[in-house]
Amino acid sequence: MISPGAILAACLAWGASVLGAGWWAYGAGRDAEIADQSRVDRAVAAAGAEAASAVAAAVPRIQVRNTTIRQTLEKEVHERPVYRDCVADSAARRLLNDTIGAAAPSASAPGDIGVPAPGPTR
Repeated sequence: MISPGAILAACLAWGASVLGAGWWAYGAGRDAEIADQSRVDRAVAAAGAEAASAVAAAVPRIQVRNTTIRQTLEKEVHERPVYRDCVADSAARRLLNDTIGAAAPSASAPGDIGVPAPGPTR
């Protein structure tokens, strides 16, 4: 028969091996993360150096030219009459004229001649 001390020793040995494996795995994961971050840092540094060398090579090839453009000014005016043929009937004209008269009953406003009667358009 197996003694309780042997069972306890086996359990402690198994627990110690599990803890040791966990400790080793934690360290291995941390080392892998450090290696991955180092790889990313090297890639960023290489990309920055490549961009800097590309800019350094391109800047001397830039040619600056000052040019004066001499030509006549061309101006185009487009006119679009929108409300050219606005005609009010007699009822609307009467309402407008009544409103004009109600606005200033005591004094005559400048240009207070009312709305003209409809006639031929220009």
